[in-house]
Amino acid sequence: MTPAGTIVAGAPGPVDWIAAAQGLLKEHQRAVLTMLTEERGSTPRGTGAWMLVSSTASLGTLGGGELERMVTEAAQAMLSDHGDWQRSTLRCVLGPDLNQCCGGAVAVTLEPLDRTTLTWLSRAAEAACGDTATAVLFDITEPGRRPEVIRLPDNLVSIGEVHLQPLVDDRRQVFLFGAGHVGRSVATIAGQLPLRLTVLDSRQPMRSLIPRSDNVTVIDLADPQAEICGIAAGSAALVMTHSHELDYSLCRALLANNGLIFIGLIGSRSKAKRFRRRLVDDGVPASALTRLISPIGQSGPDGKEPGVIALAALTEVLSALKGSRTQDQTEPDDQDNPHLQHL
Repeated sequence: MTPAGTIVAGAPGPVDWIAAAQGLLKEHQRAVLTMLTEERGSTPRGTGAWMLVSSTASLGTLGGGELERMVTEAAQAMLSDHGDWQRSTLRCVLGPDLNQCCGGAVAVTLEPLDRTTLTWLSRAAEAACGDTATAVLFDITEPGRRPEVIRLPDNLVSIGEVHLQPLVDDRRQVFLFGAGHVGRSVATIAGQLPLRLTVLDSRQPMRSLIPRSDNVTVIDLADPQAEICGIAAGSAALVMTHSHELDYSLCRALLANNGLIFIGLIGSRSKAKRFRRRLVDDGVPASALTRLISPIGQSGPDGKEPGVIALAALTEVLSALKGSRTQDQTEPDDQDNPHLQHL
């Protein structure tokens, strides 16, 4: 955790608060977990957004601005023993109360964490690593009730005035083949995005130059075929290695994975044309070639600088991933109880 008010290198994931809290408590520090538990109208972040506050540092964000300042001050007051050391909820209308232009209303729950909470935090950490849909249940109306790690039934309608903090990292995975100058720019930008990036390259000196972030993993591309076989459905892939032949073999193998949401290839239009011709000659169905996006980043800003290419490519990736996720989702109505949307 970095000092409060400083920029955190990398965007924390949905469940990163657990390990961060455990680390603080094991160092005999206390902390306050703040969670956005209700939202109405336009708000900076959605239900489930979190910020972990200790006496000297913070991790995560509720959207910044006056809301975050107010919540941070309340958390610091709890840590300084100027407030009750028990669960509490702050409610405010962003315009009248905080002079923010969003126009919505929010509720933020503050959960004090000390060494007595290590037991349920440990259960939460285990549940977050599992395949079952789970959440931490915080009772809003009973501050003395301990948080509970629960399994979520398929047809849960309502279980009272509670907040359920999901224990799932639903960020999609992106596999980047190539740690060159554009790959480094992709990794730099991806560190601030809601995704998990895996960078693969056989060249150790190039791998060592990839900027590190909690959501960026760098591995040796020793066996490309094995790595591709291990890519889960719903993921995206970007191909930009130092070798056109390696690029080609990767594209051919990736196109055989029908579960991939996005397959992007860096290069010129002539490279893309030659690759498509070779793929057809090698028996790849013409219908499959429509899944190969090349050159990548055509819908982005003009420019051949690595950062411009990376920005354009990641914009296409995020659009494709979002489109696949929102096909059967709808926005909750402002009049509904927002935290029950998650039940």
